[in-house]
Amino acid sequence: MKLTVFGSTGRTGRELLAQALDQGHDVVACARTPAKIDDMNHERLRVVQGDVLDPAAVGDAIAGQQAVLFAAGTGPERTTLREDGTRIVVEAMGKAGVRRLVCLSSLGVGDSRANLGFFTKYVIVSVFLRHAFADHERQEAIVKRSALDWIIVRPPHLTDGPHTGAYRHGFPPNDKQIAGKISRADVADFMLKQLTDDTYLRQTPGVSY
Repeated sequence: MKLTVFGSTGRTGRELLAQALDQGHDVVACARTPAKIDDMNHERLRVVQGDVLDPAAVGDAIAGQQAVLFAAGTGPERTTLREDGTRIVVEAMGKAGVRRLVCLSSLGVGDSRANLGFFTKYVIVSVFLRHAFADHERQEAIVKRSALDWIIVRPPHLTDGPHTGAYRHGFPPNDKQIAGKISRADVADFMLKQLTDDTYLRQTPGVSY
């Protein structure tokens, strides 16, 4: 497929790029600082310099593509980057006629808050990550209001572990048996599978060990 990746210079974004190229996809990476992925030079990779908040760059990156993978984000500080960037991407996809959107969110958003343990729910998320999670909530609302063929992927704590391909997904909100962590490589694996699998179309599957 012809894919566009936003958040391509982040650790999950780089996994998406590497695995997508390994699978034979033609990939456009929208990157504010292209030098961060200079080491990923590949004949099927095109880099568009620009910010996810720049409508012109976003439009250029999406034009002529078949699907979009959104993994842009930031730290725990107060932000609207996910919300604003997602809005711009959704609008650009509508104009370009690109329908498939796989968007990275987080376990603990929406009804998946029930999946979290007490400490994670009331200390980590409610105190330290409250701004990031509020941004994810607004981001998800934008995606859900769209007419796109979307899938929102909700992982818990992300690690730099290996690509195993062995993980759980689509578990119910009351499932407390999940490990509460997953490697970025396995999240990328799951996100790429959603490009052609309609099992979770317009749904918000969690993914974890």
